[in-house]
Amino acid sequence: MKIRLPVLIFASLFMGCEVKSCYQEAKEKHLEKRYGSRPASKSQLDDWEKEISGYEKIINEKIDAGIKTGKVYRKIGESYALMENYELCIKNLEKAAEYGEAVAEVFYWQGLCHANLSRTHNWNPDEARKAEQAFLKALNLEKTMNKVKYELAVMYYAGFARNNQYRVLSDVITVSQQQFQEKAIELMKEFKSVEPDQAKAYFFLAGLYKERGELAEAKRELTDLMAVIQKNNKSGYLRNPDYGRAETYLKDLERR
Repeated sequence: MKIRLPVLIFASLFMGCEVKSCYQEAKEKHLEKRYGSRPASKSQLDDWEKEISGYEKIINEKIDAGIKTGKVYRKIGESYALMENYELCIKNLEKAAEYGEAVAEVFYWQGLCHANLSRTHNWNPDEARKAEQAFLKALNLEKTMNKVKYELAVMYYAGFARNNQYRVLSDVITVSQQQFQEKAIELMKEFKSVEPDQAKAYFFLAGLYKERGELAEAKRELTDLMAVIQKNNKSGYLRNPDYGRAETYLKDLERR
């Protein structure tokens, strides 16, 4: 064993070098096969540029087709919304977003459809949450989209603040419901500050304040609305139906 050991060590070292050499040779052959052993010629570069140009054309055509497809899905989805087919509206608007039409207006319509589905199913909480998510996506993309603030305020009030699946026989307002009421008030005030002539904002706030027992605030909303209508139409404000409605509600509150 003492005689053969050096021979074995020498043999193993020799084989190790041989393996390393084989590995290096294989690596060089692989690199040569993949990248070539010589720099590319000008004719090769021209051919490659033509090939790339062809691929770019195909890619651009696909991108253009995808953009057009997204816009078509959006039109179909919005049409279904107007037809009150909310499920098909949502389905087509989701496709529109997948094809790149992920814009604030698409999420606004999605929110409307989910909100309407929630309303028609006794304010279903799952659809209400989907409506909220869609409206928030729209606002994230376009923070000045005022109509989203109005719809989200209504959603918070009707879908979250007025309904609680755990509250059946009790009239006690939960903490979460109160928080949603406050969110609704905040958003509606923001909406009204941009569009002060919108009677629906004043009526919404007056009704919410009345429900909270804040009668002074409810009265203020109604008197503010009557003042706005009178300012905008000094000679014919009494014929405005919103003026008459506000006046009736105000008299009702004053009797309390």
